[in-house]
Amino acid sequence: MSCPICQSDPHNHLCPYAPEPRCRGQCKTCYTILREDYNYIIDTEGNTFCSEECFKEYHGYKEKAWEIDDE
Repeated sequence: MSCPICQSDPHNHLCPYAPEPRCRGQCKTCYTILREDYNYIIDTEGNTFCSEECFKEYHGYKEKAWEIDDE
């Protein structure tokens, strides 16, 4: 039987009756909850991150522009 609101079975993810996506972990840097309906980043040590920015911050990556003196 389909839902009277979203007309789907199972529910469309935008339907108010759709179940909440499961939590799959937490970002190692900012502690954001990582849900199964979003992509995430994992490093070689098994740490999970919500974004490339958090991944770079955790591992100390910095992007810099070359300066004239660097040649």
